[in-house]
Amino acid sequence: MFRSPLAAAVLAASLIALGGCSDAKQQRTDRPILRISLDEYRIVPQDIVAAPPRGRIKIVVRNSGRLTHNLVVQVPAKDADEKPEPVEGARVKSMQPGEVAEPIKVTLAPGEYRLVCTIANHDDLGQYGKLVVKKPPL
Repeated sequence: MFRSPLAAAVLAASLIALGGCSDAKQQRTDRPILRISLDEYRIVPQDIVAAPPRGRIKIVVRNSGRLTHNLVVQVPAKDADEKPEPVEGARVKSMQPGEVAEPIKVTLAPGEYRLVCTIANHDDLGQYGKLVVKKPPL
């Protein structure tokens, strides 16, 4: 097929490089465990779409950064007129660098939730994400 070993090598290298191209910021899962990493002013993955059985999710969080971080799952306010701020739905305790927090278990209804580090102004600096919970496929 290829007349030159160099052409075959270039094609193989290109396929390997392109195979790694994806949106690393978004994770889709139907598994009941989310593994999240916190770093300086970012949450990885930043956007998560999950369809866990019965809405039950176990969240495991690692602080991969050099600063102290935490993770809060914020539930949108039911009545934006009365209380525009989101409500805290679950919290992973503050972690020192390199620490893995005690996993938390939450049950979330289908909807959109905000993930945020509430320490100082980390949220304003970009340390937030989105969790979309969908009904699992039948």
